[in-house]
Formats: sequence, C-alpha cells, structure tokens
Amino acid sequence: MNFEAFQKAAIRPFRPRLWLTAAMAAGVSVCAVALLGLSGWFLTAAAIAGAGGTLAAQAFNYVLPSAFIRLFAIARTALRYGERYLGHSAALRAMAVVRPGLFAKLVAARPSQSLGVSRGDASSRFIEDVTALENDLVMQSAPYAATGGLVMAGVFCGWATAWAALTFAAFVAAAYAVARWIYGHRSSDGAEQAALGQLKARVADIMAILPDVRAYDLKDRLLAELDALEDRLHAAKTRTIGADALANAAVTVLTGLCLAAIAAVSMHGGLADMALALLAASMGMESLGALLKARGQAAVAKAAKTRVATLYELPEAVQSGHSDRFGGFALDGTLRLRIDGPSGSGKTRLVETLLGLRDDGVDTVHFAPCLQDAPVLTGTVRQNLLMAGDADEDRMWQALDDAALKTRIEALPKGLDTWLGDGGVTLSGGERKRLSLARAYLKPAPVLVLDEPTEGLDAQTEAFVVDRLRARLAREGQGLILISHREAPRILADTVLEI
Repeated sequence: MNFEAFQKAAIRPFRPRLWLTAAMAAGVSVCAVALLGLSGWFLTAAAIAGAGGTLAAQAFNYVLPSAFIRLFAIARTALRYGERYLGHSAALRAMAVVRPGLFAKLVAARPSQSLGVSRGDASSRFIEDVTALENDLVMQSAPYAATGGLVMAGVFCGWATAWAALTFAAFVAAAYAVARWIYGHRSSDGAEQAALGQLKARVADIMAILPDVRAYDLKDRLLAELDALEDRLHAAKTRTIGADALANAAVTVLTGLCLAAIAAVSMHGGLADMALALLAASMGMESLGALLKARGQAAVAKAAKTRVATLYELPEAVQSGHSDRFGGFALDGTLRLRIDGPSGSGKTRLVETLLGLRDDGVDTVHFAPCLQDAPVLTGTVRQNLLMAGDADEDRMWQALDDAALKTRIEALPKGLDTWLGDGGVTLSGGERKRLSLARAYLKPAPVLVLDEPTEGLDAQTEAFVVDRLRARLAREGQGLILISHREAPRILADTVLEI
C-alpha cells in the first residue's frame, strides 16, 4: 500500500464528519452574506421609511427583517462552532492514525535505509509535514464555504438588479483568475516546509555533538551554516507571505471596483436594494478569500505529502521467520559464544546483521542486545528501562544492581524518575553503557547479545559486572553472544567464533 492509499484509508472513517463540516462551512458563508446584506437593506429601508413621515414609518414592517437578522446571526454562530469542532476533530483523529502508521513503516523498513534518515529530518516529516496534511484536511471545506457565500451574494445582487448579479460574477471570476496566477508564479511550492525541515535536522545534528562544538571551537563555523539555512527559510517564508499579500491586495482592489460597478448599475433601483447588493457583494468577495487561502496552501500540502510518502514507502525488510538457530548454534540458554577478531574485522557488523540492523537477520525475539554504541532515550531512568518491556520496580532495581548502577541511581534526586537529559547527557559514558546493559537484562529473551559490555569501566566495577552477569545467566537460564577485547568478560564464553 502506497502512502496515498494509506492516507485515504486513515481519512475514510471520518468522511461523514468532513462532509458535515463542508455543509456547515457553506451554511456559515450563506448566513454571513445574508446577515450583512439583510442588515444593510433593513437599515436603509428603515431610514427611508422614517424620512417618509409617520405613516410610512408605521407601515414599515420591521419585525420580520429583524427576526431574520437574529436567525442568521444565531445560525452563523452555531454553524461556525460546529464547523470548527468537527473539522479539526476529524483532521486530528485522522492524523492520529497517520503518524503511528508512518512510524510503523519506518521501523519495518530496511535498516540500511531507515537508519540513514537523520533524527531532525524524520522529526520534521512527522511534525511539520504531517501538520501540513492536517491543515489541508481542515481546508477541504473551503470550496464549499466559498460556493455558499458566492451563490448567496449572487442571489442578493440579482434581487437588486440582474446587471448587479452579472457584474458581481464577472469580478469574482477576475479575482479568482488573478489570485491563481499570483499563487502559480510566486508561491514557494513547499520550499518553506523543506527549508524548515533542513534547518531543524541540522540543529538536531549539532545538539548531539555540543561537547565537541565547544572542544574544537566550532561555534562560528556552525553558526554560519545555520545562518545560511535560516536565510533559505526566510526567503521561502518571504515568498509565501508575499504571494498571500499580493493576492489579498489584488482581491481588495477588485472588490472596490466591483462595489463601484454594482453601485453604478443599481443606481436606478431603490436605495435599500442597492445597499443589499453592495454589502452582499462585499461579503461574497470575502468568502472568496477562504478559497484563495486554500489554493495557496495546496502547493505546501502537495510538497509535504511527497516528503512523507518518501518516508512511508521505504522498502520493507524481509522477515526471515522464527529460526531458533544461527550458524549451527542453538539460540537457547546453553549458548556461550564469543566472537573474536581484530578491530575492523566485522564483529559488530555481524552482530548487527544478526539483529536485523543491517540486513535481514534472525527473528529479534531471540535477543536482548546491549550494543557497543549504547543508546539512551531522552527521558527518565524508568522510561529507559521500560523500553525492554513491562517490568516492576523490583526487577528494575535488580537489573540496575546486576549492572553496577543501583547505587548511582539511588543517589539521584528522584531515583528511577530522574530526568537524564538529551541522550542521557547527565550520565558518564560508562554509566550510559551500564544503563543499556540493565535494559538488556530486563528483556525476556533466550540470548543476551553484548558488544563490549564493560568498555569504559574501571577494573573493580568491571569485575563486579562480570561476576553478576555470570550469576544472572545461571539464574535466568539465558544464553550469551559476546564481543569483548577485555579479558575479564571473555571467560564467560567457552565457544569461540573467529572472524
């Protein structure tokens, strides 16, 4: 299923709400035009009747027009609330399906491609681009709103005189054509979203190396790079805002000319009818603004959809089934395998392939990994540990104790609920490694996969971790696949695979 089909499937359950939203939007425009036009007619007619003397004033029926004015005012308010509520509710709920689906596709994609997507770029597509799709969904009612207002304005102009209706139609066509030309030639065509995504991606990359930025005095160089990206974003935003401003200015000028022309062709009719036509035409041209705004955002939504589709349609990894063996070794509690070889021989690559992080490997349900580059979630200690699955506090503390990290975490201000900062920046490298090791301990899997599990530890801590790991393997009945250049943990594996 491509992204377009997936998006349609996500939206389909909310189509009734969107159709009702469109009907309400049309009703809002009809009521707005009717309210202003009828109010203008009523005030003008009442003034004329008052100027005609007592008898004319008493003969004037002010009850019925004022009742309709109240009706249109109340209806417009109610319909506007319903339109906003239903439209945004449908859009938010649809995107609540799209975002998890997009994340699931990213996780299921071939690691060689999905892991190549930067965090900033992925974040931009999940947030800015999906938000653009959400706004586009909300704006789908704009054509109906514009149609309702324009039709009602045309009817009121025709009530004054047929020439007024024809004049209004001509200026509406002219305004729409001019605005389309402006957006077609001056719109950024989604460049703003793309520039924002690039800027956000680069900022995220730089935030990950802040210590190096300071150590190597990279501030000026990186600021110059960010300034260039900011200039590109500024240029795209200026182009978008300029197109909107120019289109609105053109419509405003044409609205003024339209009202002057309607006044000219309605001059020989009644003043009240002229007021009706003028105010209805003014509000009708304003109704056209919603359609033009939606037209201006169409290119942004199209570009966002293309970028999201690129992420969604990454080729999926091929599932290798539920094999319980690897290279002749049984993936169970009896396994004690050490992978040996010089640096650069491909030991880590072999393990990552085994885990499906580079290519299709054995089903990952077999493994609880602690990799060489120990990732730490930006969050609390508890949140990091729960990545391995549901676990109560007793199991968490046991895992932390086995990883020689219990005392350190107990000393933190909020214990398990202490915030660790971006990527666990408040912990040392060795502590991040041990937190990753504790997380691996909590995953219920037949085999532990440990890549340099004691790297960065002093001899005393390393001895404690190795001793507790030996006891844990016996207690939990888990197997072990180990990569280590340090002597202490190597004694845990009696079978050696040379690379």
